[in-house]
Amino acid sequence: MTSRASEDETRRRLRQLKEWYLTNHIDFVSGNGAEIRELGCTKIEFSEADMIGVYAPHNDAIVITSWISMIHVHQILVDTGSSVSVLFSGAYSSINLPHDLIKEDENPIIGFSGEVTKAIGKVKIPITVADKSVLDTFLLLDCIAPYNAIVGRDWMHEIGAFTSSYHQCLKFVTPEGVVKVKRDQMTAHKCHENAMARENRRIP
Repeated sequence: MTSRASEDETRRRLRQLKEWYLTNHIDFVSGNGAEIRELGCTKIEFSEADMIGVYAPHNDAIVITSWISMIHVHQILVDTGSSVSVLFSGAYSSINLPHDLIKEDENPIIGFSGEVTKAIGKVKIPITVADKSVLDTFLLLDCIAPYNAIVGRDWMHEIGAFTSSYHQCLKFVTPEGVVKVKRDQMTAHKCHENAMARENRRIP
């Protein structure tokens, strides 16, 4: 499939998703990123009940909303394949990080296709989901991206999170029980559409 055809297919699926939400009377705005607490539960399981409100079939990534530092950040990709967490220029500009918090980082970032990117620095700041706050090290990348941030395996391991892209959510255990963080499926589609549109603009 060509890039143009892939972009058209993404737009078609986005229209289908919007129509599906309207037909099924699902509020895709208030439900995105919602934190559902399964009080007293200590076992993490995924079931068909987690598929309620999920448009399927799909191949969407998990995109959530959370607090990073003191800012409510949308369009955060949960990436089990990433060994690092990343803040892109739009997000860290909004957070307005003090310069003395930013440390140098000499390690190159190697992308899926082998391209090498150098971070302008790294910063250790809190990320909070469902009142569970941990300090995570974010690499700062000065580039345009479809997401505001990426959280990788370090963050997921720190909070003990398990993800299911099929069920479009992540879960972790707290002293009160299991917390389920729902996806932002509409935003995942839009992020993919924006990425494909930028790729097509790059191709002569």
